[in-house]
Amino acid sequence: MSTISVVPGRLTDEVPAAGHRLPRTARGPTRSVDAPECLVVHVDGELDITNLETFRGALSDAIEGSAPTVVVDLRRTRFLSLRNAFALAEAMDEASRVGVEAHLLAGRREIERVLQVTGARTRAHRTLASRSPGRAVAQ
Repeated sequence: MSTISVVPGRLTDEVPAAGHRLPRTARGPTRSVDAPECLVVHVDGELDITNLETFRGALSDAIEGSAPTVVVDLRRTRFLSLRNAFALAEAMDEASRVGVEAHLLAGRREIERVLQVTGARTRAHRTLASRSPGRAVAQ
């Protein structure tokens, strides 16, 4: 069973622990991000065809919400179908069009690979923990 939820949060609270670093794949300079508020789409479980519309709805709700930043947290996601990854890529494009800063968090190598193959990774900021606690770094 999967759980998809949209909750308010702070970007600095949503990044991995300070000692953990995700692999860098995006090009460009790194900059600090300390958004006062964001909406976080948490996914716990599997994103397959059975919850595609629920995932799309959660992404849409987050992007249309009042926060200037959206974080999609896939660190507890065990499976990501190609259709869901393409829906995520489309949502990242929509966020960009409406001026919402979008970040992706992924923990599993196989999830990261699907994000790369579908282009979803390149459409969103990758959020990393910096050396100073309480600060997020986005590429």
